[in-house]
Amino acid sequence: MVKKLEIVLVFIGILAISTLFFATPKQKISLSEKRTLSTLPAFTWDNYISGEFTKGINLYINDHFPFRAQAVRFTEAFRYNLGFRLQDQEKIVVVGTPKKVESPESPLDSAAAKNFLEGIDEAYSGSMLILDGKVYPQNAGDPGVSPYFAKMLNLYADSLQGKARIFSAVVPLSSAFIPLPNYERYAKRNEETLLAIKNNLNPGVYFADVLGEMNQHYNEYLWYGSDHHWTGLGAYYGYVAFCKAAGIMPVPLSSMEKKEKSGFLGSLYELTRDQTVRDNPDRVETYIPPGIETEAVRYNPYDFKYPQKTRVFCNSANYSTFICGDAPMMKITTNVKNGKKIAVVKNSMGNAFVVYLISHYEEIYVVDFRYSKHNLLKIIKDAQVNDLVFALGIYGAVSRGTIGMMRNLAYNKNQNYADVLKREEEQRILDSINGVQDSVVVQNQN
Repeated sequence: MVKKLEIVLVFIGILAISTLFFATPKQKISLSEKRTLSTLPAFTWDNYISGEFTKGINLYINDHFPFRAQAVRFTEAFRYNLGFRLQDQEKIVVVGTPKKVESPESPLDSAAAKNFLEGIDEAYSGSMLILDGKVYPQNAGDPGVSPYFAKMLNLYADSLQGKARIFSAVVPLSSAFIPLPNYERYAKRNEETLLAIKNNLNPGVYFADVLGEMNQHYNEYLWYGSDHHWTGLGAYYGYVAFCKAAGIMPVPLSSMEKKEKSGFLGSLYELTRDQTVRDNPDRVETYIPPGIETEAVRYNPYDFKYPQKTRVFCNSANYSTFICGDAPMMKITTNVKNGKKIAVVKNSMGNAFVVYLISHYEEIYVVDFRYSKHNLLKIIKDAQVNDLVFALGIYGAVSRGTIGMMRNLAYNKNQNYADVLKREEEQRILDSINGVQDSVVVQNQN
C-alpha cells in the first residue's frame, strides 16, 4: 500500500511539473544571468545524428524549468546561511565582463528588453567592494581621457555660439562615497577626472560641479546599494549643481511631493548575487515638483514619426520610474510658458536628472546618445533650444567610444524612417541568403 502511494505521488509530481513546463510562458532573456535563454531546437536528421538536437533539448529544459529563478535564489540563500558569518563584513568580489546580447525588441518596444540592455550596457565589470550590504565599483574614472570629452563639448559650443549655452553635468561613481578611509583614493580619482573636464572646457562652456554638491550631503541616501545608478535624492543635488551653473533658482526639496517604493534590487545585485545585498534592498524615492503639468512622447531613433505617449514619472518599483526608462528621443512639454527650451544628452544616469527640469523649461528634448540617430544640431536650431546639457555617468565621459557617439549626434543625417526600415529588411534578407550560400559551400567542401 505504501509503495503504491509513493508511485502515485511520484506520478502526480511528474505530471504537475510537466504541465507547468508546457503551460507557463517562456522568457526570452534572463535578467539575473544577463543572457538570452535557449530556444527549442529545430529537428533535422543531421542534428539528431550528431547529438546537437538532444543537447539543445536539454539546454531548453534547463533554461525553462518551472520556478527555476526561485530555485536558484533559494540555493543561494541556503548556502549563505550555512556556517558562521561576520557582521558588517567587507569583501571584494570579481565579476566578469558581461557579454552584450542583442534583444530582438528595440528600446521602444519592450520594458523588459530595456531593463536587460541597461544592465548589459552600463553595469560594471571587474572588482566590486561589498560593504554593509552595499556594492561599490572599484574604479573611478580616468583623468587622461577627460580632455577628449571636454573637447567634444567645446566643438558643440563653437557650432552653437550665440544660439545655445553648453553645460557639463557629469555624475561621479558611487566609489567616491565609500565610507572607509582606506578607499579615499577612489574619491580622489573621481574628483581628478571631473576636474580635468572642467580645466579643459573653453570659456563660455559651463561646468556643473555635481560631485561638489553631492559631497555636501555625503551621509544622505545618494546611491542605491544594489544598483549602479544614483537615487532620486542624489539626482536632485545634481540638478541643484546645474541650476547654480545656469543661474536659475532650484525648486526646494521640501516643496516637492515625495513618493516611495521599497524592495528594489538592481544591476549590481544581479552581477554579484550576494546574499547580504539581497538582505538590504533599496527603496525608490521620487520627488515631484509642484504645480507642473507635463505631456511626454518618445520617438524612434531616426526622426519624429510614429510618436508614442509616455510619462515623466512612471509607476515603477525600480529605476525606470524616471521618464519610464530609456528611449532614443523624448520630448517633454510643460505648462511653464516661459519660452525656454533645453536639450539633454544622456545615458541612463540622466533619467533621474531630467525630471527636475520640468519646473524651468517649456520644452525638454531628451537624447540618449546610445540609441539616437537624430541630428542634434538641427533639432537645437529648428526648435530654438536655449540650453544643451550633457548629463551622464562618468563612465560615459571617459570612454572614447561613447564620446564619439555623442560627437556624431552633430553629424547624423536626417533619415526617412520608412527607407531605413526597408534597408534593414533588405539587409536581413541578404544576410539570410549569404548564410545559406556559406552553408552550401561548407557542405560541398566536406
